[in-house]
Amino acid sequence: MGKMTQSIKSMPGLVFDFFEPIQPFVVLFPFLGFFFFHVWQGLEKAKLQRTIHERSATKEELKRKNDELKIGIVSYTSAERIETLYRRTYQFLPISLGNRTVTIELPPIPESPSQVKP
Repeated sequence: MGKMTQSIKSMPGLVFDFFEPIQPFVVLFPFLGFFFFHVWQGLEKAKLQRTIHERSATKEELKRKNDELKIGIVSYTSAERIETLYRRTYQFLPISLGNRTVTIELPPIPESPSQVKP
């Protein structure tokens, strides 16, 4: 019994003796953790900035292509081009009234007298 109480009392000393060889690692662990966290954070930041740059370049390229497509739509659907294609297709035959597309612009609706303020 005496030996058991002696070993229980010396337990903190035994634990301290067991962990003594790794004591420098315990002291350095917070510094190493901070260093690795700092390096990891820098790498992640660089990776995200590269991704942002690539996506921005892709966005600008898509905007440019979209503008080109809009210009293409306007030029390919212009009345002059359609008429030229029609004349080329039908060997410069005159456009008959039935094949002509006429657009009419309606005049603006006049305001009613109740809306006009004197």
